Amino acid sequence: INYTKDKWITSLQGTYLAWLDFRAFGYNYQELEKKMFNANLYLDEGYLFGQEGEGFERINIACPTAVLLEALERLKKEFA
Repeated sequence: INYTKDKWITSLQGTYLAWLDFRAFGYNYQELEKKMFNANLYLDEGYLFGQEGEGFERINIACPTAVLLEALERLKKEFA
C-alpha cells in the first residue's frame, strides 16, 4: 500500500482486514501508536507483526459503514 495525498489503501482481494501505510509521515512506531491513541483508535500496530510492519496499522473494516467512516474521520483529523 502506498500513501499518496488521495490514496490510503489499495483494492482488497477478499479480506476484511486492511493495512494502512503511514511510513510517509516518518513516525516511529511509538509516535504512530500515540497518534492512534489520540484519535481514539485501537488498531493493530504493524510493528507487532515484525520489523516489516513498522509504519503500518491494520484496521478491521468488517463493521457498519457509519462506524468505519467515523473512525476514518478521526484518523483524518489526527493527521491533518
